[in-house]
Amino acid sequence: MNIAVAVLIIAVIGFALFLRKKSVSKDTAAPTHFPRSGPSPDQEYGAILDSLLKLNILMRKDLEFPEDMIKGIEAVIDDLMVITPAMMEQYPGETLTYEIKKIGKTHLFKTVKEYLDLSPESRKIQLDMFKKTIESLHEVSNRSRDIVEKNETAEFKTMANFLAGKFS
Repeated sequence: MNIAVAVLIIAVIGFALFLRKKSVSKDTAAPTHFPRSGPSPDQEYGAILDSLLKLNILMRKDLEFPEDMIKGIEAVIDDLMVITPAMMEQYPGETLTYEIKKIGKTHLFKTVKEYLDLSPESRKIQLDMFKKTIESLHEVSNRSRDIVEKNETAEFKTMANFLAGKFS
């Protein structure tokens, strides 16, 4: 008898909670349009340009930074300045767009800054690896430019997975 009463009480409480929850959800109907959180595309692109500008200034302040590396990094910067807004406009939700924005906003700057923070001896040791990283980023930016210009949407996922694995 006690078990039956306990089950009945639990059932009544559960039913009351169900009805209460249902009436609350009717009163607070979900809005049909969710406001977009985060920065606008213009603000986001502005932040990327700021990062690239800071990077360019940082490189040029270092008198011992090799000129060929400056030119290589500036080529990547030039590519990013062209492809990033095009990708943000044409393919805003794609993973590749996210990865390219991340390279422009943080990764390229971080890579160069870490190299510049090394001692002259450590720079000599790390130079070949640093060059390979910059060359790889240049290849990525060139390939991304081709993808955007030729509208090769099938390549988006492949390239995005490559970038996520390599640079994240």
